[in-house]
Amino acid sequence: MELEKELHIAEIGAALHPKRRMVVLRREDGFYTYAEQYHYVSHYEGKIIAEGWVTLPSDGMHTTSKIAEIEGRAAFSRRYGVAY
Repeated sequence: MELEKELHIAEIGAALHPKRRMVVLRREDGFYTYAEQYHYVSHYEGKIIAEGWVTLPSDGMHTTSKIAEIEGRAAFSRRYGVAY
């Protein structure tokens, strides 16, 4: 899948990986889907050794990226009880 759009970062009340966002992805078949990502930082002896975004499994199959974005925002809002 190819990254189509990264939505804004939201801080949620999770103790581990509180920075989250949704992304819109273009599937190989031309349809669009959305997925949640969380930000991680790995430390070793006080130094950052790795940092990035982990993509969780995608959800949905939509004809346009806009519809996938709307559905992704709604799913995020339902999941965490925040406006997204």
